[in-house]
Amino acid sequence: MDFTGIITALFKLVVLLAIGFIIYRKHFIDEHFNRGLSWLVVNITNPALILGSLASAGDIPQETVMKLVVFGIGYYLMLPFLAVLIVRSCRIPRQDRGTAELLAVFSNTGFMAIPIMQTLYGDMSVFVINILNLPFNFLVYTYGIYLIQKDIRAKKALEGGENQKQKVKLDWKLFFTPGIIASIIALILYFFHIQMPQPLTVTLRFVGDVTPPLTMLLLGAVLAESPIADAFKDVRLDLAMILKLFLMPLLAFLADRLLFEDPVIIGIAVLTFAMPCGTMGVMLSKNFNGNTRMAAGGIFFSTMVSLLTIPLVYFILMRVL
Repeated sequence: MDFTGIITALFKLVVLLAIGFIIYRKHFIDEHFNRGLSWLVVNITNPALILGSLASAGDIPQETVMKLVVFGIGYYLMLPFLAVLIVRSCRIPRQDRGTAELLAVFSNTGFMAIPIMQTLYGDMSVFVINILNLPFNFLVYTYGIYLIQKDIRAKKALEGGENQKQKVKLDWKLFFTPGIIASIIALILYFFHIQMPQPLTVTLRFVGDVTPPLTMLLLGAVLAESPIADAFKDVRLDLAMILKLFLMPLLAFLADRLLFEDPVIIGIAVLTFAMPCGTMGVMLSKNFNGNTRMAAGGIFFSTMVSLLTIPLVYFILMRVL
């Protein structure tokens, strides 16, 4: 059993994370730079990577792609229920349950999954990952915001304040990000067998190829924004994050075996959902006055632990498949 691929992927990941972490802590970059780099990745390089990877998706049967769409929607609908089970079993305090559920549901299925999957399965994995993640934006900007406000209302109730729902105006543009639009365009081009001109495909790949290293540097810099000690203070949250890193891929594996026979597709789907908590947890908490320190601590802890759990999940997959 060859583990060269997963070891290489994680080594590159750790090096880039460390570089991003160090240059932030040494004040070579700041939060303003992080926001700018995040905008570049989300709006330019990642959509280019999605469309550029389309050329590598030609060998995937259309029936499989349709199943991936169904699986992605169904899986994200099941995640909130599993998150509640994890949070309740770890006895997270009521006023913190929303943030814990947010961390459990929304994983780093983009920034961290793409470079690992590209190393293990090639460029076609980028196409698969983005099809699986089509429901992500819709849920994170609706259910994710609801979870943050759930904690805010719970804290007000404990403090004896008014337990009123805080109204949030949702911008529908959030559901049509460049990444979502690029994924939909990729699906249309795929199903209608439309090939982009070769110069355009090459250019998109050239721009998109900078996405994995940039995202790893960005993730390291984002993790450096919060004190490391916060990641180890909340034992209950840390336990919940460990359960997440095992139960989420287990659920994905059980569902995958019902829909797919291709071990590569199963491997991509399972490992995608074996990723740690996504940085959207911190971003939403900042924007909606949630528990940012708790979110940052959970993301840091789960990211560090995932460097051990991802190889373990991969090892089990190789044995089973």
